[in-house]
Amino acid sequence: MQDPESIQINHRPELTDLAPRSNDLGSKVVPEVTCEKSEDTGNRELWEKVDPRDLKKKQQYTRLEMLWLAYQSIGVIYGDIGTSPLYVYSSTFTEEPRYDDLLGALSLIIWTLTLMVSIKYVLIVLRADDEGEGGTFAIYSLLSRYVWPSHSTQPRGMLNSTPPQANIVRRDPREERTIKMERSLSTDLNRTTRSTRSFLERSGFMKAILKIVGVLGVSLVMSDGVLTPAQSVLGAIQGLKVVKEDISTATIVGTSCGILVLLFLIQPLGTSKIASGFAPIVVIWLIFNMAFGIYNLVHFDHSVLKAFSPFFAGDYLVRNKTDGWKSLGGILLAFTGVEALFADLGAFNRSAIQLSWLSFAYPCLLLAYIGQAAYISNNPAAYSNPFFSSTPPGMFYPSLVVAILAAVVASQTMITAVFQLLSQIIKLSYFPQIKVVHTSNIFHGQIYIPWINWLLMIGTIIVTAAYSNVSLPPR
Repeated sequence: MQDPESIQINHRPELTDLAPRSNDLGSKVVPEVTCEKSEDTGNRELWEKVDPRDLKKKQQYTRLEMLWLAYQSIGVIYGDIGTSPLYVYSSTFTEEPRYDDLLGALSLIIWTLTLMVSIKYVLIVLRADDEGEGGTFAIYSLLSRYVWPSHSTQPRGMLNSTPPQANIVRRDPREERTIKMERSLSTDLNRTTRSTRSFLERSGFMKAILKIVGVLGVSLVMSDGVLTPAQSVLGAIQGLKVVKEDISTATIVGTSCGILVLLFLIQPLGTSKIASGFAPIVVIWLIFNMAFGIYNLVHFDHSVLKAFSPFFAGDYLVRNKTDGWKSLGGILLAFTGVEALFADLGAFNRSAIQLSWLSFAYPCLLLAYIGQAAYISNNPAAYSNPFFSSTPPGMFYPSLVVAILAAVVASQTMITAVFQLLSQIIKLSYFPQIKVVHTSNIFHGQIYIPWINWLLMIGTIIVTAAYSNVSLPPR
């Protein structure tokens, strides 16, 4: 029997290598792709027929296209995490905070955004893509390609026409032929990694656990795709009570439902057009946060910059003990929606997301939280409504309008994520084959799924009507 580690099958040739060849009668034959042979296969050649249209290759972009993708990603990905400054401090504290507690909370926010988002997600997790696709199932699918079943050995001198792969997933037959199967040699792995791989390959229980975790992760994101639009839009419209306190619940719910219907009606336009239209709103919103933060830092208490020291984060948790750990639920809101960075990877790409986050969204959010802390340090009562309380003179109404628009745009983050994740589980045969529309001739990963769009719309309207008394903060 042949050692499976000696097999390498490459199913991603260049399209230029697939030019149709003519037979002796002059008729065209179907382009074929050769499986790379191991040294033991001798002169025996095996051919596998592949339709060139099914070939999948990670798309490459020019610098201009990359910049445009980075701009679009701002309009789709950062709507959720970008609106967190509206309610993080009010969700963290239950009473006017002392200066030391304020520094501790700010330090936790700074290092959470740095470690959890910038380092973990942007620099590490985004690299765990499956041919450009992101999300929970992308990791699951990627793992399945490198873990083979214990019995997947090949007869000497013979390769199966179907690429050997793990019995973890059953792929769409067309997609199965377009991926590259690789296996690291056992001699290249350390003992712990080798033992872990062997355990995963042999354990039916672990394969079942992986399936459950993968499906559960996708399910949670899809449920968020129903809840986030409802809560974000409803919470944003309820913000009008700041201006008009006697506005009725029926008016709030009706307006929210109308906006939600409009939001889902424009989804067929495609991610590219929607993102290009929404990006200016998020850009203006983040610039507002950055400018307000700088203003408050200059005019109030600049000593809050000490919070960049992680000492204050640790001291906060030690001093407040149980209450300090409970308040982490509010700190968590500072990076709510971060899963969209990975889930929406297929609609953009790693470099575009890294560029837009590290060069724009990240510094804007840091300055927003630092500026709010500087204002709260001099005005402790402002913790209950930190963003609007800390707006510079004459900027309240413009910031209110932009905040409402940004909260509405935040819904697009999870809608796009649902489309991307569902397309993955369709390929892996965990969901019926339904219509998937590719909405861009330039960016191939941007898709729209009609049936899911309308189901999400119905679900969000039901949630909006059922929870009509949602109050700010929405999450």
